[in-house]
Amino acid sequence: MPEESLDCGYLQKKVDVLQETLKQVSYQNQMMLKWVNGAVIIVDREGIVKEVNTVALDALGWTEEEFVGQHLHDTIHHSQDDGSEYPYDFCPLFAAIEDGSSHHVDGDVFWQKNGSSFSADFIVCPNRGEENEITGALLIFRNLTEQKLQEASRIHSMKLESIGVLAAGIAHEINTPVQFIGSNLSFLQESFQDILHLLEAYTKLKNTVESGEGDTGALLEEITRLEDEADVEYLTEETPTAFEQTKNGVERVTKLVLGLKGFAHSGDGESKRPADINEIISNSLVVCQNAYKYVANMELTLEELPSIKVYPGDIGQVIVNLVVNAAHAIGDKKDKEKSSEMGTIHISSASDAQWVTVKVEDSGGGIPEGVRQRIFDPFFTTKDIGHGSGQGLAITRNIIYDKHHGSISLESTVGEGTTFTIKLPIKSD
Repeated sequence: MPEESLDCGYLQKKVDVLQETLKQVSYQNQMMLKWVNGAVIIVDREGIVKEVNTVALDALGWTEEEFVGQHLHDTIHHSQDDGSEYPYDFCPLFAAIEDGSSHHVDGDVFWQKNGSSFSADFIVCPNRGEENEITGALLIFRNLTEQKLQEASRIHSMKLESIGVLAAGIAHEINTPVQFIGSNLSFLQESFQDILHLLEAYTKLKNTVESGEGDTGALLEEITRLEDEADVEYLTEETPTAFEQTKNGVERVTKLVLGLKGFAHSGDGESKRPADINEIISNSLVVCQNAYKYVANMELTLEELPSIKVYPGDIGQVIVNLVVNAAHAIGDKKDKEKSSEMGTIHISSASDAQWVTVKVEDSGGGIPEGVRQRIFDPFFTTKDIGHGSGQGLAITRNIIYDKHHGSISLESTVGEGTTFTIKLPIKSD
């Protein structure tokens, strides 16, 4: 058999294998586009849409027939947030195709078919052919508006979960003063009836003396009897105490209700407003007092702070999360050491030219070094199953970093305790 015929047969087999491989790669790309959770768009070197998945189409409001063949930048990325033109030369899509590197953008604006826009973050990577030449680019994006709504819903759910966990303690905190308010009011009501009878007897005696008619001796005996029954000396001592206790009880309930009111405002619909961080701390401690008072003494070192713009309900949520976590850490340490000694939670606040700083320090068992880097990860928890969802610190980080552009960090020593440090910017939008 001629050598040329052998070469042709060999080459044909190679072509067949390559064609089959190409089919497999194409099929895999199609499946990835179909099933990937993110919104994916593939363009050629000119920026023309070649492929798109349903997630992207749903986010942008186009059908596949309408969208494929369009210039991607001119279709969804043509304008800035204020409506001004966004030149294609400045587009990360263009840059990825030109320089062959990946570009990540956080918080850009994409436009939908109906003319509305949404905030998006995206990554765009160059696609390469068999000769390593750039054939186009792949773009994956997320609608941050939906993400922010979902995050707000998570924060609200977490807040409701916290309130549910604290509900028994709050009920106890309200019930105790209400009970002694009720007891004091019953005492004062009965005492007032005795005093009314005495006043009636005094009035009769006065009228008798003024008229000169009647038996004053009998009236004096009646007054003496009523005074004994009322125990006037006892009333003189106890009535001011009852009034004072009732007043204190009302103030205690009022303080708790104000704390709950400040805590219960959700981030949804709540706008940033100037607030006193020390007041938020005080209100939050009223709400979660029952979570720590049996295991730890609370110490406060609150310096005078400037008023800063925050979401008050969310900052209250952060304080409650950190205090409850501190109480759990101290409680776990006490159980482990079989100790009855009270632990300590110390909250301090301070400020400088740029930041308001809040520290929450506990004398618990500390956080092992191996898990400190994961402590803010969603659903990560060191607690036993059923004793923590692992969302508290993740949401805390989201509130501080994403919603307030601040920072949160921790220092911990195993066996000695943990300190969380929050920094909130004094100047914000």
